[in-house]
Amino acid sequence: MFSLNLTPAANVTAQGDSSQDIVVVTGDEAEEFVNATSHAVENGDIENIAPVSAFDLEASTVYTVGGGVTVVTVPLHGDYSIPSNITVFFDEDNTVLQTNEMLVTKNEIENFQVETYLDGSLVKSEDTGISYITDEEMLAEKPVESEIQPMGVGAVAACLAAVLGIGGTAAYIIAVACGGSCATPTPVTATICAACIGAYAVIGGGAIGGAVACFNNL
Repeated sequence: MFSLNLTPAANVTAQGDSSQDIVVVTGDEAEEFVNATSHAVENGDIENIAPVSAFDLEASTVYTVGGGVTVVTVPLHGDYSIPSNITVFFDEDNTVLQTNEMLVTKNEIENFQVETYLDGSLVKSEDTGISYITDEEMLAEKPVESEIQPMGVGAVAACLAAVLGIGGTAAYIIAVACGGSCATPTPVTATICAACIGAYAVIGGGAIGGAVACFNNL
């Protein structure tokens, strides 16, 4: 089990071994929250590092995580690689509770660099050790085999690839970036895990519950 510790107004708990607590929202209800995200950006209610020009609002994923909290994950493009996203948490009154960003870029030694922000403040910055490839190359990769490693980051990556139907590079980026925070989250690291949930939504089409359970392999 892990808890997403947001503001004092909301404490969201989700079961890592069940996808029923994290439900993808579609249709008019989803459009309502995407519009709320757009208005929040326009009104300055969201502290974002990535420029608004990088937001792909039309490709947003909307889902509920329990406790009356609805989440909107917006993919980021431009200078950012998959699975870059900005993830906004709303309460039942459509008030912004928290904003997380995962920015994936190419660093000076041409590896994937992952930076995670909470409400505009840097929480984590890590060189994944994975050589940078383009989005097209990443999306063209086939899922890695689940038997690569019995435990550890490799096993998590293999599990993520199988659950989300993604290639090895994307799976390893999420496994490395989210490993510690999603496996044994604390009030500090749970915010990083929350941003990682956004990464699942962007790449895997919302199979979030199963993805979280993959971190039991650490």
